[in-house]
Amino acid sequence: MIALAALVAPPLEALRSRRRPVTIVAGVLVVVVTAVFAYEYRQARADLADTRTRLEAARADLADARTQVDRTQVRADLTRDTVDLIQSETDFAVATRELVEAVIRETTTEIADVDALQREIDLQRMAVAADSSETQACFDGVARAVDANGRGDSDAAVDALRDASGPCAGTLALATGARFPYDFADPFVLRAGDGRWYGYSTNAGAGDVQVIRSTDLQTWELVGNGLAALPAWASPGATWAPAVLARDGHYVLYYTAREASSHLQCISRAVASSPAGPFLDDSTAPLVCQHEYGGSIDPSPFVDADGRLSLLWKSEGGGRAPTIWSQALAPDGRSLAFVPARPLITVDRAFEHSVVEAPTLLREGGRYFLLYAGGDWSSRSYSAAYAVCAGPAGPCTKPADGRVLRSGHKLAGPGGVEVFRDAAGAPWVAFHAYSEPNVGYPSSRYFHVARLRVTGDGLAVDVAT
Repeated sequence: MIALAALVAPPLEALRSRRRPVTIVAGVLVVVVTAVFAYEYRQARADLADTRTRLEAARADLADARTQVDRTQVRADLTRDTVDLIQSETDFAVATRELVEAVIRETTTEIADVDALQREIDLQRMAVAADSSETQACFDGVARAVDANGRGDSDAAVDALRDASGPCAGTLALATGARFPYDFADPFVLRAGDGRWYGYSTNAGAGDVQVIRSTDLQTWELVGNGLAALPAWASPGATWAPAVLARDGHYVLYYTAREASSHLQCISRAVASSPAGPFLDDSTAPLVCQHEYGGSIDPSPFVDADGRLSLLWKSEGGGRAPTIWSQALAPDGRSLAFVPARPLITVDRAFEHSVVEAPTLLREGGRYFLLYAGGDWSSRSYSAAYAVCAGPAGPCTKPADGRVLRSGHKLAGPGGVEVFRDAAGAPWVAFHAYSEPNVGYPSSRYFHVARLRVTGDGLAVDVAT
């Protein structure tokens, strides 16, 4: 047993001899590991210290950056405040400049008006001083015409007026700018095929439909009475607002006359082969007479771009509001087409004083403008205004205040506007006005012409009133 145990178990000395190297190796490993850990620990602490240093530097840089941002924000706020202050000062300076410029413009205009008025007064004084013989010739001619009318000799009256028209026109033109020296209310101007312009007006000294003509729109000569005779249904002495349409080699005259049976003003038509007449009215009844609306007056024909015809007029009222109407005409212009009349405008503006009348239609640049008169025809309140229409049959819309002619320091109650065109096709208007201070019936309403311009959405008349 002892021998077997001895054989199996290693000798104790042998075991001890083997443990020593292992212990040494283990000790060495411990030393090495400890040294490595110590080095890594020191390195980690060094890295941590370096990181802390860099973090502190970054924090310092961030603080500097924040300080810089704060300073920049303060400067930006100061800059904005400065800009706002400069803008306020600039706005104030601009407003001040605009106010000064407006005052200068107003003052300049007032000075120009005073200068113009002074020049006109000087001209009138010169006319009175230098042309007394011409003025006397005018008065003498008018007196002869009045005398002839009193005798019932209308031809002699027209001759006397014609002879005196030159001296009278020269005297009147200096004072008012009127183109014809006698009463010529509700004028209508037509450029005829002979290259001359013909003017037509409400009855006065030269007859039922007064006719004048011109080659230059400046100087006008009296032709005489254009209407041969009134139709049987009409009463004499109340022929108003004539207008003439050239059609198919003939001329159609539209005018207002009093219906004897109803005593209402109605519209008739007459035809002539010459723009000077005589116009023959073979009608047995009015062309237009709205009895339920108190009668019809102020006819005005219109030719559209496609050649289609329309007639505009005013209904008197008859207990209803005065209204401007439009209805298509037959191609020859001698009768109405079989379509209903359309209302275009009625009274709805304060300056109209419950009156709208004397319509005329302009087509310019593809747009339609209706001109009309408002107010009392025998006063300074009379004026001319416009509306914008979709076409000859409407609908029409008025601006808040569409007046293009109103009373001024020398002309009063301008109205009765009718559109016509010059030789170049530019639009003009003919109108009448009283001459200050002689305003209201029975003072004369004188004949004027002026250029008509489209301005933006509206119209303007180039005349000084």
